[in-house]
Amino acid sequence: MTWTNNNKCPVCDEPTKEALPKMGDATEVICDTCGRYRITDSAKEEFRHKEQDERHAILERAKGIAATKGGMTTIITGL
Repeated sequence: MTWTNNNKCPVCDEPTKEALPKMGDATEVICDTCGRYRITDSAKEEFRHKEQDERHAILERAKGIAATKGGMTTIITGL
């Protein structure tokens, strides 16, 4: 897997490593602050219009869903 370090976390705006290639319309993000998660392109676009505390709350909801259902944390629209 190839890693690049020229992107920012959609949740906290800190530098990230991003897994490439993308899986469908989801990008895998690894952030020292937020952890490892996936975010869809549509959710990433929605995040542009949200404050950081709201983005963090959405990430926490996604982590809760992943813990309940199993699998990787994935941020989708509508969380």
